[in-house]
Amino acid sequence: MFFLFYYLLLLCTFAESHTYTDQPKPEKNGQELLLCRKCGTDIADSYYLFSKSSPGAQKVEKQNLFGRQNVTVQSLVNPFGVKFEIVTIEKTRCKIIGSPQGADSWFPGYTWRICACPHCGQHLGWVFESTEDGNIAEPQRQSFHGLILSNILGENFTDSLIMMPKMYKM
Repeated sequence: MFFLFYYLLLLCTFAESHTYTDQPKPEKNGQELLLCRKCGTDIADSYYLFSKSSPGAQKVEKQNLFGRQNVTVQSLVNPFGVKFEIVTIEKTRCKIIGSPQGADSWFPGYTWRICACPHCGQHLGWVFESTEDGNIAEPQRQSFHGLILSNILGENFTDSLIMMPKMYKM
């Protein structure tokens, strides 16, 4: 009986370790992973957060988020009056939807497209792609992402939600 149980356990472990993913998992560079708030899919590594200011930001503040200090959080409003708090990040695993849009871009010199969770399709933010040729006087990033703060969360936050209280630990 013990051997049957052991065999089933081994079989389940093997099946779990060989699941198919169509995109590679984000690298973890000693920082916290960012997750889709809806389904928990790994979206990015906080190592790639950076500050890219928008001239259209209503409010810009520094916060300690995702294991990093002084992360720039910007409050931006779209043409329909919907307010978003975003963080900018160099790379993500977002699924990019639609064709580049130049109208109403919060970042001059960049077009935007919707960035969605590759697993559940939740709108996570936007990818901004440069429209300008390589200007030597003022080099800019070819692309970056603006993630909506309310649609993502850090892995350490989720770990704290499912931790067993100390009084129940054996």
